[in-house]
Amino acid sequence: MPVSVVRRERGRRWAVVAVVAVALVALPSLVAALRPAGPAADAGHLRDLVLGSAGKPYQGLAQSRGSLAIPELPDLADVSALFSTTTTTRAWYAGPDRYRVAVLTTTGEHDVYHLPEGEYTWDYGANMLTRLTGDAAVRLPRAGDLLPPELARWALRSAPADPVSTLPPRTIAGIPAAGFRLVPADPETTIGGVDVWADPGTGLPLRVEVTARGQRAPMLTAEFEDVEQTAPVVTAPVPAPGSGFTATNAPDLSNALGALGRVRLPPKLGGRPVRTANFGGVQGAALYGSGLAAFAVVAVPRAVADGAADAAGKAGGTAITMPRGTAVQLSVTPLSLAIVRPPSSRRGYLLAGLVAPPVLAAAAADLATLRRSGR
Repeated sequence: MPVSVVRRERGRRWAVVAVVAVALVALPSLVAALRPAGPAADAGHLRDLVLGSAGKPYQGLAQSRGSLAIPELPDLADVSALFSTTTTTRAWYAGPDRYRVAVLTTTGEHDVYHLPEGEYTWDYGANMLTRLTGDAAVRLPRAGDLLPPELARWALRSAPADPVSTLPPRTIAGIPAAGFRLVPADPETTIGGVDVWADPGTGLPLRVEVTARGQRAPMLTAEFEDVEQTAPVVTAPVPAPGSGFTATNAPDLSNALGALGRVRLPPKLGGRPVRTANFGGVQGAALYGSGLAAFAVVAVPRAVADGAADAAGKAGGTAITMPRGTAVQLSVTPLSLAIVRPPSSRRGYLLAGLVAPPVLAAAAADLATLRRSGR
């Protein structure tokens, strides 16, 4: 699901692998409200259309709103804001390899141009155009990931076999949309349901709501205010007169993490088998479990683990009782985080996922018992 520049130092100070989503609960316009919603569609068929919609072009304006009480992590204020505030985004999407996303603010905008030859970022406030070359294997969430199409496809790809049911249709951005609800089958995930409304003809997702288990109101939503399903022209930006220009390699968290050393993670943690080893091309990073109940584990130097544990403790984290080593756990519904520091080790581990805290506690206990971890 991939647009901001992440410096290597940020990854070293707090490497959080987590999945996110945000959005909007916007009132429809009077004209849209007067239009009748479309007929209900078969949930399974609509799900297939949404999964196959990556090639459908569009251009439009979306707002996002999140209600997650995520603390400001060191050097990651922008990421925290995506989860807890309103974000207004305009997108021009010609295809997976050619699009432009602009985050609109009261002082200007910040654009990302994604093209086959690389990416560009335009910072209105700094009056700076930057060209990025190469693709980042692992990066932090960005505004483009929170557009309804990206969020919907991520959720469905994460839970390919979980059941879906039909929702009442509704009109969104003037389009009669059909809807369905995905209910995660794994009881250990903290996600209770994902609601998606999409164009029943093209499968383009128009609104997404994510609700935590045990809650009634969605904690994350994403919706188009207006959208046209036409192909935009997206080309490389030209530096404006008087603006700055620079070129650099795309910042990649995998480079920062990979430089921290090679660690072989176990095939199972907390009773859950490894799902993706060497996540993002990094030996020492892996995904465990399945569906939306998967969680990530990253091995880091002890100094990074100590700094992360300190930050988690100040944010309200609690110590996990273990026979060996120390661990701190922080829960910000629906996200669970844990930092493990095995005894007599030069490394620690960061864990994160949309899972119940006991799942990470069990995985943390297993990591703490690894013999001569990181030595």
